[in-house]
Amino acid sequence: MQKLVKTFLLLFLVGIGSTQYVIAKVKMNEQQAPIVNQLKKQGILPNKTYYQLDYLPALDNEDRIPNKTLHPSLSHLETIPEMYIMAMQSIAQVQLNENYQYSKVLRLNRNIIEVIYPTDSFQSLDDGVYFYTLDENKQLQPKGSFNEVYKLPCYLRVEKKHGIVVSIQKRGLASISRYIYDYWHNTNLKYLKIERYDTENNIIYDSEVFFDDKGEMVKAIRKNTKTGLYSIENIIHQGEIYSINEFFDNEGNITNRVTNYENTSRVKNEILNKNGKVIKTNNAEPEIFDFDKDLEEPYPYNKLVMNVEKSNALLTDSMFEQGIRDNPKYDEEALKRVQYLGIKPKQVYYHKLPFPSFMAERYKNYPHQAPLTLIEAENQSPQEKYSDLIKVEIDNNYQYKKIDKTKWQQVAISLPSAQLKSLGNGIHFFMINNKGHLTPLNSVEEAIAQPTYVRVEKVMGKIVATLQKTRVQWLTTEFDYKKNSPIRSKLTVIESHVVPKLVIESEYESGQYLPVSQVIKNAQGNIIRTYKTVKKKNIIAILERFDEQGVKTNHIEISKQRDIKNQYLDNKEHVRFTTSDIQDKEHPQLYDELPFNPDGFEMMLFEHFKK
Repeated sequence: MQKLVKTFLLLFLVGIGSTQYVIAKVKMNEQQAPIVNQLKKQGILPNKTYYQLDYLPALDNEDRIPNKTLHPSLSHLETIPEMYIMAMQSIAQVQLNENYQYSKVLRLNRNIIEVIYPTDSFQSLDDGVYFYTLDENKQLQPKGSFNEVYKLPCYLRVEKKHGIVVSIQKRGLASISRYIYDYWHNTNLKYLKIERYDTENNIIYDSEVFFDDKGEMVKAIRKNTKTGLYSIENIIHQGEIYSINEFFDNEGNITNRVTNYENTSRVKNEILNKNGKVIKTNNAEPEIFDFDKDLEEPYPYNKLVMNVEKSNALLTDSMFEQGIRDNPKYDEEALKRVQYLGIKPKQVYYHKLPFPSFMAERYKNYPHQAPLTLIEAENQSPQEKYSDLIKVEIDNNYQYKKIDKTKWQQVAISLPSAQLKSLGNGIHFFMINNKGHLTPLNSVEEAIAQPTYVRVEKVMGKIVATLQKTRVQWLTTEFDYKKNSPIRSKLTVIESHVVPKLVIESEYESGQYLPVSQVIKNAQGNIIRTYKTVKKKNIIAILERFDEQGVKTNHIEISKQRDIKNQYLDNKEHVRFTTSDIQDKEHPQLYDELPFNPDGFEMMLFEHFKK
């Protein structure tokens, strides 16, 4: 899941040859000697096991002697806050040789995933951090310390603060890697073996890297032990060529010959037939192992539902990237999440802020935040200049059927104390006239129906907040579905200071963030803009513009090279002139550059309102 982390690590794990990484000579230089002395002062001894956070393979001279803290035990390593930045816990068992260089390392990387889980079992606990495993019947098994769960395939971590359970995480092993180093007599690196394991301690990948006595790599053998695929890379440094890497199938037949070039990422991949003849050439190096794929989570941890609201974006983004395409796994998990939150089909409720944007911050249109009442939702951001109030209706498939968004401008105002003196403690709503006179409203429902209202809050006999709220934007979006994927949306601009009333109808194809077709209608129901993706020779999209009476004014074609052909038409649809600019030179409008998704259009409206 953590593609950013894994892409970085891949440089060290398998890309030694393809990245033309040059190993520096290993000498006890001025920089290393102080580090060794410091390790000795700390009581660090050769051939004894220590623990290190965020270990990376040591290929460069200065990296082979640890410059990060080595810990004698696991105590306190489990709670290091920095690991939440990448949503990964990375702890390695480390042994050093007599020269205080890395000798043996076992690194365990875990995903940190917040989950939705009943808190009843933890109510009697004092504040603190607790560890559990789940048995085959999904029953909690308490563990006394982190030491008991450190090497397990998965465990649960529960944290409680001020009597409240603030975090329930599953921490499953994403990767298990073992590194074995050997050195020449001059302390230069001679050999590095890298092994990847599954959760049952089976080797699933290994890599052997050989170095000459100058510490420069001369050969690398890499193998996927599950598939039997392997490669042998020889570093030759001949002219522009850095290395030749040959790939073999599980029967030992050569399938590819890859040439890596000096000081560049350019490669030449020759694909061979069974007779060893080149049948095709490209510039993509084959992969024998998928380093982006995490180890499988064991049952029943794999049935626990991610808490999207609390989990790190590096984890949730991989789910959001699925877009609107069919995906039974994510659909099932999204449905469980919605049901756990108590949300039901046809339910209407108010939404927590910030509202997750279309596809970028939510999986399809499944909710992942608990419902709010109107009074809870109305004052979620009292200190902000603008505040959103969002009401949703849930469809039979547990996704949003209708999203109603109003945006309010908020201003703190002063009112004569005489008008507020008789108020009891609590929240009160009023209408206000141009002379500042207040007329009480019976409920918050009455208040939000007004274009402007006043909100007064009184606590312990004192007025603590007086806000005047004015609605500045009001839009609704309705969705249609095919199975679980959105296929159509209808956005209606009910109120806006930027554009008149509009209706925007969009159609989507599986996996596409932007609509494949879009139609804009004005308040009279006339079509004023259209967009459609097409599959013509060199044309990918056609836009057409119409005036308020529905008369076509422009026909615009966009080529595969993104060239624009904008034809201006007369009232008989004859071409008056043509430009290469998509902007309308005669009657420009905010909504000229289709397509856009519903949330994108809403943001665009609001940004223009604030200008």
